[in-house]
Amino acid sequence: MDTRRLKIFFRVYMHKLNYGPSGRRPVTHPMPEAAVPAITRRDRVWINLLLFILTFASATRAQAPGTESLTANIFTGLQYSCTLMAILSFHEFGHYFAAKRFGVNATLPFFIPFPFFDSPVGTLGAVIKTRSPIPHRRALFYIGVMGPLPGFIISLAAVVTGIYLSQVQPLVPFEDGTILSFGDSILFSSIIRMVHGTIAPGSDLFLHPVAFAGWIGFLLTSINMMKVGQLDGGHILHALIGDRQRYAGWIFLAALVVLSFYWPGWILWVVIILLLVMVGHPHVHDTGEELSITEKIMGWSCMVILVLTFIPVPVTVL
Repeated sequence: MDTRRLKIFFRVYMHKLNYGPSGRRPVTHPMPEAAVPAITRRDRVWINLLLFILTFASATRAQAPGTESLTANIFTGLQYSCTLMAILSFHEFGHYFAAKRFGVNATLPFFIPFPFFDSPVGTLGAVIKTRSPIPHRRALFYIGVMGPLPGFIISLAAVVTGIYLSQVQPLVPFEDGTILSFGDSILFSSIIRMVHGTIAPGSDLFLHPVAFAGWIGFLLTSINMMKVGQLDGGHILHALIGDRQRYAGWIFLAALVVLSFYWPGWILWVVIILLLVMVGHPHVHDTGEELSITEKIMGWSCMVILVLTFIPVPVTVL
């Protein structure tokens, strides 16, 4: 094997992870760009487009009731899928354009269709991948915040509109284990009370497809805003307080372990965090330029959004 190529590969790989050549500790100063060989690759845009189409179709199919005419089914499904795809697009393209603004090489969004046709959601979300180091904490802040903040705004508009279009109806008898009950966040339940007041016992609010898309948007926002590792919340908190973010990450991980006794789905996220996302965010160089008051308000507002949109028990089988 060509040892020179091996050394170059190792140096580039460890630089991407913000580790020094020894691989033992984070670097406090970034390597000069000239020392890192440029990595270029041709984007296969057709893959992003194909995944977008498949996800759009999967989401439309997920909320088509199948009890009316074909036209009515498609229209119902489209109300949901168009809203959800807008939420995902604003979120991911917010990341993408922020990355481009700071010279970070990033892919176009990859939308992920749900692999099963009986899913009520129709998608596993969307992701982008950064392919070059984030130069400093200001860039990290904007790359982190410009995803969940636009996504939350679109989700909030969908929730308010959808709840207004939703109807309170009497509950019909059902067999145990046949109904999915979706939990409420603080903000979602507050909007329901403001629009429909207190719902009488024996009745429930049957969500309009647009409202359900907004509910999914709130859930995705809260998951992305978790204060761990490479999630958006970890980016933002690391930009705000630096390496102390890892303490908040461990506290949040412990909270998920406790919540997993109430909803087993959090166990999966504990595993994902430990194996993939990590608890502490990799060190990002601080240029010495403080975030402005407005930027700090934006960052801490995202912490409030997490509290308002977090759903301790997202789904229950009745």
